[in-house]
Amino acid sequence: MRFDRAALREVVAIHDDQGVLSFYVTADPREEAAVRPAWRIRFGNQLTELREQVMADEDRARRTAVLKRLEGLDQDLGLLLNPTESGLGRVLYAPIGSDEVWTFSFQLPVADQIVLESTAYVRPLVNTVETAPPAGIALVSRDGLRMIDYRYGMAEDADRTYFDVSAEDWRQMRGPAASELARQGAAHRDRFERRVEDNLTRLLRATVPDIAAQAENRGWTTVVLIGDVQLTEVVAADLTGDVIQIDAVVDSLPPAKIAEYAEPQLLAARTRRGVELAERVKDAALSGGRGSLGLEETLTGLNESRVAQLLLAESREWSGSRTAGGWLCPPGQVPQGETAQSLVQESRMGERMIERALDIDAEVIVLDQKASEALADFDGVAAVLRW
Repeated sequence: MRFDRAALREVVAIHDDQGVLSFYVTADPREEAAVRPAWRIRFGNQLTELREQVMADEDRARRTAVLKRLEGLDQDLGLLLNPTESGLGRVLYAPIGSDEVWTFSFQLPVADQIVLESTAYVRPLVNTVETAPPAGIALVSRDGLRMIDYRYGMAEDADRTYFDVSAEDWRQMRGPAASELARQGAAHRDRFERRVEDNLTRLLRATVPDIAAQAENRGWTTVVLIGDVQLTEVVAADLTGDVIQIDAVVDSLPPAKIAEYAEPQLLAARTRRGVELAERVKDAALSGGRGSLGLEETLTGLNESRVAQLLLAESREWSGSRTAGGWLCPPGQVPQGETAQSLVQESRMGERMIERALDIDAEVIVLDQKASEALADFDGVAAVLRW
């Protein structure tokens, strides 16, 4: 199943009173062994632990249902663990009371774990895909423009444009007529070369609308321009948004190798955007604007459907409670009309915040370690508010 925002919303909506099984495994090629890879051994141990926990469940009906569902997943889990299948990080969700299965794979590692809760456990998934959000890589050369779509660790060619820098003039510059140009003098050659360069500049600028359209349609957060800096400068001058230039010639490489080349710059761009956003939210909140800081304020914003963008520190976890109606509460807070006994304790409040944010069509932004330092004094959580 192809991952996108719609797929994430679909997974977040999975609910089953008997439970939803969430499997995360990283098929690390560095751990391959002659008979059985180490990552498969770890998964088997986790699966054994889950079965033991289920066997200890006093609810016989639930225990029977979970064990039966696990037996029915043999084929799906076999594919999940198949070393020949594509994808470094692999994810599978399976509600107990249904035959439906959701699977995703990425060229990104995931945190190995198996979780059984009433809803799909999505925070590890969100943390993973946020490390490589959709970005565009444009290879700029005298021969044309090659665009690559890079998202969630996967790279594939998106579009290609070939340049004809005045075919007749190009033949003249490279062909037999070059000797004639030499006889006509340096001044004539200079005018000719300027004409060719002017044509190339025109063609490069003509690609900008195509790049912008691809960025909008594919949801690219960043556009990386790779090529001779004199060429990428022409394109970058007319592009808006987050644009990175890399002075290199790697046109002949396959998409995956080109993505590896651009990855350090994309990670740095993610950090930079996170820092800027966290600082803007902090300034807005402290000045009484449309921002919230800390767990209590942000939970209030989520409960009131006022959050437009939810910012979460990648490595932090939060606890709290919720009411039967789904109102999220920070530790120690009891809403009016409730009692401490009526609240459901939550050890994974990050999961509940993500669910609520997606339910109200808010964007979830996971901040890496550097970017989350701006929120260190505010529980590692903040939000941009709608009002």
